[in-house]
Amino acid sequence: MRDLPTGPQLRNLAQEWEERVIGDLPQKERAMAEAMIARCNAIARREAAAGEAALAPIRTALASLYVGDSSTHLLQLAAEVRSGALDAPSQRRDHVLALLRALTLQKLRESHPRFLTAHGYDPEGR
Repeated sequence: MRDLPTGPQLRNLAQEWEERVIGDLPQKERAMAEAMIARCNAIARREAAAGEAALAPIRTALASLYVGDSSTHLLQLAAEVRSGALDAPSQRRDHVLALLRALTLQKLRESHPRFLTAHGYDPEGR
């Protein structure tokens, strides 16, 4: 359910850049690469700290809406949104909107908590 690249993939990318790339860069580009490496490592740490438990309520909400293999629930959601089935006000639409808000907030907690703070949200979700 997390975006790609995953936390471990980001960590590996950062390590590869530190080992193979950064030393060959001019100073200005090196500073940008170091900032990117720091962001990759920070996202990986936040994803690891949040763990799978952070996504459990979202998975539960998806399972209450869609049938079949849980790996297809987001695809089913996307199809329902694209079809226009959620355009009209309904209890189902409200449920889907709450689910999308929760998913977006969790992704921002892991990838860009300063955005949440800047827009008046508690990045810890309290």
